Amino acid sequence: MIKKFVIVILLLPLFGCLTTNYDMTTIFNKDEVSWINDKGSSTITGQAFLNQKGGGVVTCAGREVSLIPLTVYSTERMNAIFKSSTKGYYGNDIYVYPEVVFNPSAPAEYFNSKRTALCNAQGNFKFEDVPANKEYFILTNVTWEVGAAAQGGSLMIKVTTTENETTETILVN
Repeated sequence: MIKKFVIVILLLPLFGCLTTNYDMTTIFNKDEVSWINDKGSSTITGQAFLNQKGGGVVTCAGREVSLIPLTVYSTERMNAIFKSSTKGYYGNDIYVYPEVVFNPSAPAEYFNSKRTALCNAQGNFKFEDVPANKEYFILTNVTWEVGAAAQGGSLMIKVTTTENETTETILVN
């Protein structure tokens, strides 16, 4: 046990804090997303889950799901985190997925310009009365612990709403 601890301490300087610094090139404009809380005619339903290596399935049960309007700013953030602006997974393994630190940090208005829902026990979620003909990012976490190690991670997908229709989606890696 002591040997493993010493090895980890000796390797930390090689990896630093295991972070990736990202310099944003766009600025958040709250006017671009002022419509997010307007009552619309669309619904978004979905499910989020991850498959464990042993064959088990873990859902986002009890977790928050975020509905973030697609803007130049949010697209840049998704590309920095998930290396994609259409669909992505960002795992809890800090050696494979180092923490992304944004410079400058996102303003509070960015985090306030979203809608949220909760996943039920089966990993299902629903956003009702969503503005139509808009694009959004949906994000949630699916995590579990094995011993003292957290596994799983964050999932993201881009969706487009249509007037008076339900958009169905699945977040999975």
